[in-house]
Amino acid sequence: MGEIFGLVIVRPLGLLLLFIFEHVGSYGLAVILFALLVKLVILPLTIKSKKSMLKMTALNAELQQLQKKYANNRVKLNEEMQKLYDRHGVSPMSGCLPQFIPLPVMFGLYYAVQQPLKFMLGFGDETLTKLANLVGVDPNTLNYTGQIQIADKLGQMYAENGNVWPDAVTAITNGNGELLNIDFTFLGLNLAETPSISHPSLIWIIPILSGLTAFLSSYIMQKMQQTKNGNNAAANQMRMLYIITPLMSLYFGFILPGSIGIYWIFNNVFTCVQEIVLTKLLRGKQERKEAEETARIEADKEAKRAAHKAAQIEQAEKARAAAAASEAGKAKAAKKKKGAK
Repeated sequence: MGEIFGLVIVRPLGLLLLFIFEHVGSYGLAVILFALLVKLVILPLTIKSKKSMLKMTALNAELQQLQKKYANNRVKLNEEMQKLYDRHGVSPMSGCLPQFIPLPVMFGLYYAVQQPLKFMLGFGDETLTKLANLVGVDPNTLNYTGQIQIADKLGQMYAENGNVWPDAVTAITNGNGELLNIDFTFLGLNLAETPSISHPSLIWIIPILSGLTAFLSSYIMQKMQQTKNGNNAAANQMRMLYIITPLMSLYFGFILPGSIGIYWIFNNVFTCVQEIVLTKLLRGKQERKEAEETARIEADKEAKRAAHKAAQIEQAEKARAAAAASEAGKAKAAKKKKGAK
């Protein structure tokens, strides 16, 4: 991982996680609140992306008609599609940037949870290597799961030494950063432990819930993208996520510490809630706007029909008046002619 990325993105997130942990006193709860807070921070971007997606979804029926009509003329198809986008004020790329911007934050959050000693407490590589050797953790795993293992073993040493850091630990950490005892116990589970697929235990609940919530998240996102006319083109492209995402979440849940699994679980839960709420709010607003536009168009048509009918009536009245005047003129002329005789 690049030093700039670690310094600009991951370290601030690590400090935020540390701030939450110091105030709630529970690492598991801190990770959950951390995931929620990051969701709230990137919410404006999510809303912008969602609005764009809903607008594009609403145009699916018209886009499919154009694709059928100009199936053999790609140039004409692109022209008509662009006209359709312009007419509705939609840009196909407008929703992409808001989707990509949160990715560095999400990766940074993952690394902050995965490497707490470096990004929460600020220890350098040399200090981490010494601590790894002290507690018997492979230094080659420091950028993977080693830091969680070190923090867990240091916590055990802290408890065994009467809640005081042993001299061997302070000799390494003094002057290099403030060492904080991180208790990874959460709801009876050790979040520093990596679930073993060959040794069933209670911590299996984490990868299982990770897979289930990933499936639920994919399912809800697919359902929320469906349109009333039954055109689910965008949703159909996500059907593979039903299988791939849960399986990946389940797999990684068994090879990574429980703390990362807890983050994934609650990130999925928050995503589900966010997707349901935003879709209902934004789609309801969009449908009201479309209903108002439809009513306006119908009112304009009705006004034009009424104006046309009034013009026809006026024209008919003029024609009758002209006919009556003509008849009166003829009658007068005939009377005059008769009087002359």
